[in-house]
Amino acid sequence: MSAKIISGTEIAKEIRVELKQEIAELKEKHGLTPGLATVLVGDDPASRVYVGQKDKSCKNLGIYSKMINLPGDASSTVASS
Repeated sequence: MSAKIISGTEIAKEIRVELKQEIAELKEKHGLTPGLATVLVGDDPASRVYVGQKDKSCKNLGIYSKMINLPGDASSTVASS
């Protein structure tokens, strides 16, 4: 049996193309826009980059994105309001 090299980058690209089409169809046929909300508590630079990439991906796919940023000392009651 021979080995087959799998390119994660190429597979991800194909998935994004398929998702973009499915999202466009969902919007056109049903008037629905899928979305993602992220909650970032504190100011960790790595977390900011991670959440920022999620927001960027959503915009590229045509998905609604809402970023909620809370201070590091936020209580659980602040997040639920």
